[in-house]
Amino acid sequence: MTAPLIERLDARIEAKSLLGHSFYQAWQAGELSLDDLRLYAAQYYHFEANFPTILSAIHSRCDDPSVRQTILSNLWDEEHGSRNHPALWLEFAGALGLSAEDVRGVDLLPETAALVDTLQDIAENGTYQEGLAAVYAYERQLPAVAETKVLGLKEFYGLDSLAAIEFFALHEEIDLIHSAAEADVLTNTTSDELAVEQAAQRALDAWWGFLDGVERVRNARN
Repeated sequence: MTAPLIERLDARIEAKSLLGHSFYQAWQAGELSLDDLRLYAAQYYHFEANFPTILSAIHSRCDDPSVRQTILSNLWDEEHGSRNHPALWLEFAGALGLSAEDVRGVDLLPETAALVDTLQDIAENGTYQEGLAAVYAYERQLPAVAETKVLGLKEFYGLDSLAAIEFFALHEEIDLIHSAAEADVLTNTTSDELAVEQAAQRALDAWWGFLDGVERVRNARN
């Protein structure tokens, strides 16, 4: 008997868990330098800055009003107001000693560009279920990832100010809600389960590749 779709997606996520990547393991062990964290912060920002448009593309391809409301709720959380998520990320970068200009003007690693391009391609050219599967592949992991990041920042780097940890503390909670809503939509609306699994896998591979890129640069200069 075939396992339910969400169980299969969760198995894929577990098999390529970001917490298993060497870069995040080094973070958890306090082995990253501040320059390593700055490298990561500047690169990651360019996903965070593009994420609202990825959600917008998924929203625009959805013909179900109730599902659009679910996507809109996520988009609203990401982008509304002065305390939007890209702004909170810039505050984290600032706690590391980076200016907003440093972050916005950084040259993207090819792996960072590939991550953003992959997610945009799925969102713009796939079904809304494929787009949500790509988002779920990340947001399902984010509460646990955020928790370990906060612990590492406090324990090893003395970074415990609101500016340093607010982005992560927020995502410990909010992505429990987002990923649960995405799982519900995928369970109840997906007709092409193979395409949804493939979209999730593409996203997982792109995220792993993103960390590969950061780790590549880190290793080259250490």
